[in-house]
Amino acid sequence: MRLEALARVIIWRWLPALICWLAALPMAQAQAQAGDGLLEAATPWQTVVLPHARPRAVATTAQTAQAPPEVVWYRLRVPPEALAATPQGPRLYIPRWQTSGTVAVYADGRLLWQTRGSRVWNATNRPVWIDLGGAVQLGQGLTVHVRMASQQGVGGALSSLWAGPAEDLLLSWRARTLLQADGVAFSRGSYLVIGLFALGVWLLRRRREERLYLLFFLMSVFQLMSMLHYMVDSEGFGIADEWFAWLAYVAGSGGSVLCSFYFLCVINQLSLPGLKAAMLMYVGTMVVVTLPLLGLLELNSALPALRLALVPPALVMIGTGVWGAIKRRTPASWMLAAWLLLSLPIAFHDLGLQRYRGDMESIYLTPYIYLGLFTMFLLVAYTRYVRALDVAAQANVTLERRLAEREAALAASHQRLRAAEREQTLLQERQRLMREMHDGVGSSLMTALRLVEHGDMAQINVPQVLKECVDDLKISIDSLEPVDADLLVLLGSLRFRLAPRLEGAGLTLHWRVQDLPPLPWLDAQSALHVLRVLQEVLTNIIKHSGARTLVVSTAEQARAGAAGVVVRVADDGALFTPPDPEALPPGRKGLANIRARVQALDGDCQWSAADGGGTVFTLWLPLTRSRPAEHWPAG
Repeated sequence: MRLEALARVIIWRWLPALICWLAALPMAQAQAQAGDGLLEAATPWQTVVLPHARPRAVATTAQTAQAPPEVVWYRLRVPPEALAATPQGPRLYIPRWQTSGTVAVYADGRLLWQTRGSRVWNATNRPVWIDLGGAVQLGQGLTVHVRMASQQGVGGALSSLWAGPAEDLLLSWRARTLLQADGVAFSRGSYLVIGLFALGVWLLRRRREERLYLLFFLMSVFQLMSMLHYMVDSEGFGIADEWFAWLAYVAGSGGSVLCSFYFLCVINQLSLPGLKAAMLMYVGTMVVVTLPLLGLLELNSALPALRLALVPPALVMIGTGVWGAIKRRTPASWMLAAWLLLSLPIAFHDLGLQRYRGDMESIYLTPYIYLGLFTMFLLVAYTRYVRALDVAAQANVTLERRLAEREAALAASHQRLRAAEREQTLLQERQRLMREMHDGVGSSLMTALRLVEHGDMAQINVPQVLKECVDDLKISIDSLEPVDADLLVLLGSLRFRLAPRLEGAGLTLHWRVQDLPPLPWLDAQSALHVLRVLQEVLTNIIKHSGARTLVVSTAEQARAGAAGVVVRVADDGALFTPPDPEALPPGRKGLANIRARVQALDGDCQWSAADGGGTVFTLWLPLTRSRPAEHWPAG
């Protein structure tokens, strides 16, 4: 290849070719020979310029597809300077070859590399990378033969060949491998992972507006299927040729176009029920008719026609994206429409490569068209995520505001309830005091008043009545004092109030109380019951027993398995035996009042004979109660 021709190639080649030119020796000229008569000296060779392509015709019959292959040989001379010794050794690098068939590479008549594919699948998109170390003799060149066996009528193409040190060619080979094969596999694998995530989202939220996630998952699956021929290596996938062709070229491509169409309808909020049905019918029919199980078509011969059959639905898909942009007029829809329109020249470019026209050393760009749709889905998902965060933030703000309002309302309601409770408590205490004054002090004063009004002064001791009234009033007031559930405090208050009266009656009081556990239920109402019971007992002792000594003691005592405390009042007077409650004469309600008050406290009381004479009154009170003290209407 002349220098000016080489410069012309470099200008229109991709960057990897430029890198290789700077460091290695390209072989731009070759000799081509048709047929398998390689060793026949009479077989003529024709000089060609690489890259070289042989015309392609569409195979239309099964006979053509099954006919013996057309074999073409390429012979190239590798100069010694390209095979100089380096740490990694020399390499032979072929950026691209393409045909429906197989390729083999020989060096000085020795097989170095060959494809193991078939007429349907092969590693045509993977650059060839051959180690020449075992075939090189120091200071000598090599004769390289490339054998290309192609299906009848489909032709073939061979790019430039590069020979030189591995260090100089490695970057170009890796870039080519990434762009032509591995990049496709990596992108489809990544989108399949995202598709599985989208499927999980759709399964968790099966709502109509979430079908976009299901469509994205189906798109990722069909796109992976449609790119199998880009990802296949020399070992293949272990799939029969007809099934490989159906999966990659029919089901994968058709399903990808159909799902992309529905995806665009959802994104652009387009209904189009008739067009949706037509697209589904068209693609579905094509997929079913070409199913290998039915045997209706010979896929090996019909693949070019099937590729053309996918053009109409692809155009409909592009038109849907453009129409959605015109209708919605959003930046995202315009960007997507522009990307879809860009796919038209990309498709023509790849169609030219398939027909061996144009720059044979460029790469197929169609696998990267769907990056726009995938990126749009990611943008939609990101937008929804951001919108969801905004909605959640607004919801939190609204919730905080409502919570603050609710807390304020609850605080105000609590204040009103507290005020109402205080008023109710005051009212209850007022009513209780009024009842006690009416039943206690008021009753005593009314009795004395009636006797005075009827002239029965001899039957009443006015000073005594007044003292009793004063004691009743003091006891009612003492019941309002906080005792902190301490019964001894309450008993001490009673002792303080009744001590003058006991001394006036000539009684000697012995105070033998001991520490007692607290009584949590001992509120003002309960305290008044306890004081009234003990007051009535002490009053009866003063009036009727004739005693001279009085002993008050306390202790802990359990009854019937319930913990409690007892208060004992013992005197040395006449023995008192309480009569039957049913046999009490009218007007004698003292004992009945005692029993009723004790019952209201869930307690017990009894009178018994004391050792050495006298009477012992025992009041038992529980430590815990299940209900508050009841009001007892004293008489």
